[in-house]
Amino acid sequence: MIVIRNPSTSHLQDEKPMYQVDRTSSVPVHLAAWSPTMDLLALSYESGEVSVVRACMTWQVVWNVREEEESFVEGLVWRADGKVLAVSYRGVMNLYNVEGGALIHSSLSEDPVTAWCSVPMGPTSSQPHMPPTPTYLPPLEDVKTDILTTRALLETRKDLNIMLMSDREQSCVKIAAQGVLLLCEVGVAGVVTAGLTADARELCVISNSAQGSTQCTVYNTDTLARHVGNINDIAIVYSKVLTLSEYLLSTFKAVTDCWDDVLSEFNKKLFSFHMSIHPSNLSEQFLHLLVTGMASIELENFLVNTLKEKEISKLLQSTAQSYQGIEKLITRNFMCCCYALTTELQTLLGMSRWYDRYEELGLKEEAVQNSIDKLAGLMIKAQELLQCISNSKAKLNAFLKWLLKATMSLGDGNSSSTKLSDSEMNLVVEFLKTGNLFASRADTTHFKIDTVWQYFSMDDLIVPPDYFNNKILDDVIKILQDSKPHLTVQPSISLVKSHKLFSDSLLDCFDLNLPNLNTPLHSVTLTPLFSLSSDAKTIRYVNEHNIITMVTVSREGLTLTNQSRHIIPDQIIDIFGFDRDFILVTDNGEGAHTVCICFEDDIVRSELSEDFGRIFISESRRLGAILSSQGRRIQILDLDEDGNIGDEEEEEEEG
Repeated sequence: MIVIRNPSTSHLQDEKPMYQVDRTSSVPVHLAAWSPTMDLLALSYESGEVSVVRACMTWQVVWNVREEEESFVEGLVWRADGKVLAVSYRGVMNLYNVEGGALIHSSLSEDPVTAWCSVPMGPTSSQPHMPPTPTYLPPLEDVKTDILTTRALLETRKDLNIMLMSDREQSCVKIAAQGVLLLCEVGVAGVVTAGLTADARELCVISNSAQGSTQCTVYNTDTLARHVGNINDIAIVYSKVLTLSEYLLSTFKAVTDCWDDVLSEFNKKLFSFHMSIHPSNLSEQFLHLLVTGMASIELENFLVNTLKEKEISKLLQSTAQSYQGIEKLITRNFMCCCYALTTELQTLLGMSRWYDRYEELGLKEEAVQNSIDKLAGLMIKAQELLQCISNSKAKLNAFLKWLLKATMSLGDGNSSSTKLSDSEMNLVVEFLKTGNLFASRADTTHFKIDTVWQYFSMDDLIVPPDYFNNKILDDVIKILQDSKPHLTVQPSISLVKSHKLFSDSLLDCFDLNLPNLNTPLHSVTLTPLFSLSSDAKTIRYVNEHNIITMVTVSREGLTLTNQSRHIIPDQIIDIFGFDRDFILVTDNGEGAHTVCICFEDDIVRSELSEDFGRIFISESRRLGAILSSQGRRIQILDLDEDGNIGDEEEEEEEG
């Protein structure tokens, strides 16, 4: 292909495009985003699946992800360093590691992501000493994220990555540090897109007014720029707390599953029998059998035909394993995670007391102290649960062993293989007389055979622990002695409720609000055909005379820096830019679309396919991804600096 340059006049050249890749898809593609640092293209399909492909010269699928539930992708944005991909679903935002597509973080969010900028912290950014968090946490099957990978990707110390999101009503722009920590909201009606300058001093927001005009407004974000290093300090702690909180929640699930799977069916059968003999008391029926060796017809039929000897024998073995599993999860996983959370919150407490650096950001000492107190209460409840298990397992084991012996005796009369000692018989009597069978409760839906279950309910404890001569508080205070928590003992609340109180306190703890970001500096009216550069410094738009115009954004004002001398006869339907060059998509009015690269003195033009739908441009890689109108065809177009479209070998000829 021959490219002819005429420096004296604007020259229009028609070229036949040579696509590097031309693919078809069985499922329509509706969004695409180029990586800013690699030849990777992220694609979202109407099915909710997201793929990352190596799309330069070849087509190689790197990884695929899909939400468990049916979902629709509303936003697809790469982080500035290309290491993380943000995907906004309806109600959820996920962050994926570019290497393998591992889920880094997932949060409930109704706000589609708009941009993800990088702000260098610079050599003057001094950070406080931040002690290392224990890196070892025992593995859990339900934890979706790799803790060490998450920290490595979110805890950057060179750049602060700022994510911009527009809410679903398009009434504001939300600013989040590292894509996870919400900093503030800037109220703007009709948000279309937004960008943050590299020095974080100006926020450029483009919006549609109620009158139908397109406005570009620049906001003063000096507060953000002044505290870049401080915000990153908080974001590092926040990313760790997020990861540890997910681990803690997964531990809860593992503990409750470990217990419910074992006793749920047994409890259902007991409850059904209890309702059939109402108002008779189930504990009284068992006590009568224990003392006299005789059972009512209903109880005998229930034990022999419903519970059955094999089921009780199996339950006897599985409950012991379940108790052991819960104790292991609490001591190894749960408490280890709480210690790590304690370290992070103590670090945050010290930062909150550094008023000159962190007070303006909204970090409050009282809120951090409250979180530490709630964490202390959670650790107390975990210790209570261990004591409850220690007290319950011997009694429950003795009760089930006696129940097996009684069932065998009522069945075939042979119970000699199961023997109980005097101490075990005393435990059975104590088990039945102390109300472990909660048959007399008004709320009979909570009928259970043990007291452990009450710690996994949001209701208050039926049998609160006895704190007399209890060393639990002393142990917890020793762990948290540096922060000196004002512990308030709440014997009646459950472990689950205590965890909710702690989780709610974390929301208050990281409820930041940067001041003075809602003041606009400048505003200018644009046309609907515009393009905002990734660094938010340049706006390209097509004015009412079909002339391509470039405006530079600064705090001094919006300055006209260039107007193209090219005359474009066709209707311009989209505009992009590379440095000082323009890329246009035009329509001749008869359905024929053309992509044009506008240099200072030349235009290189190429006709597009008849089924053209949308084009996605990579500013850094000079590549274009063209989607058909139905989204089933994907073409990759090379847009190199010499204006060659898709040609690998360049020939020059003097004009």
